[in-house]
Amino acid sequence: MIYGHGDDGYRYAIKFTANFSSNIWHEGTSEQLLSHLSKQLPLITNYPTPNADILTQQAANHHQLNTSQVLITNGATEAFYSIASLFREKTVAIGIPTFSEYEDACTRAAMKIRYYDRSKILDTSFDEELVFLCNPNNPDGYTNTITEIEKLVTKFPTTTFVVDEAYIDFTFSINSCIDLLKKYNNLIIVKSLTKLFSIPGLRLGYILCSKQLGSKFQHTTIPWNVNTLAIEAGKYIFSSYDVLLPTMGKLLKYSQQLQEQIDAIDGFTVIPSTTNYFLVQLKTPDASSLKDYLVHSHQLLIRDASNFRGLDNHYIRIASQSPEKNSLLVKALQEWSLQQ
Repeated sequence: MIYGHGDDGYRYAIKFTANFSSNIWHEGTSEQLLSHLSKQLPLITNYPTPNADILTQQAANHHQLNTSQVLITNGATEAFYSIASLFREKTVAIGIPTFSEYEDACTRAAMKIRYYDRSKILDTSFDEELVFLCNPNNPDGYTNTITEIEKLVTKFPTTTFVVDEAYIDFTFSINSCIDLLKKYNNLIIVKSLTKLFSIPGLRLGYILCSKQLGSKFQHTTIPWNVNTLAIEAGKYIFSSYDVLLPTMGKLLKYSQQLQEQIDAIDGFTVIPSTTNYFLVQLKTPDASSLKDYLVHSHQLLIRDASNFRGLDNHYIRIASQSPEKNSLLVKALQEWSLQQ
């Protein structure tokens, strides 16, 4: 899906007052990181290291893994396409609704796809070679615990589970299942630095897996897949991780308050989420009309969630911002409700 993702502000010649469509850290990129990157600009004269070696070592150290278990990628999306390519023409199960690039990557790899209800994964049986599991799930924030994921990988040992943890730092309700890599070979974890540190324009993610799978990925990845500035950003982040780490409790508090405020508006039903983002079900199928109204009447951008497989024009997705910006959205939705 080249077009159709959340942050489509580029489509409008409008200066937005607030962007609720992209579920990344709401305060923007760290000034320290921006300052560091400005000093690294002369490095673009040379090619980046073919395999982002130093960054790979830092990521491995951060997660207490071997470098053979880490593959740096051009955003988490490249990771999904690399995984699908490795399982080309195999079978795959994808929980829906969820991030569309799993499906697109698997379609490109000529895989046979079966869809299952993401919220009922523990009641689902799998005989596919691959299963995609977003945790917390995008767009609804649905989560599974480490214990639940371990039950899946042990119950279906011939199936490889891809756990997308791009938003794992945006919730306190679950923890990463990285420790399971020490016990199981049928597990792949995809991580992202772009959401937490607000650098989506740089595209930076990575794969964590067993040494056996890591060796296969190394033989299929292309050289220079990650650009120099993205590598330098990653190196700086891992060397200053605790300093740069956002204060997530504050944002999650804002999210819970916003969910309660929107749920109180006539015609809007919030699907509760423990993350910074959540789905809202509309009484009438007006997602696209509501989006246009907010864009042109209030300069606010939301996510029309109707193009998520399994959803329709009754759904929008909201990513919480500051209380001041959240208040603008609540007032705009109240005005919309009164006009219906």
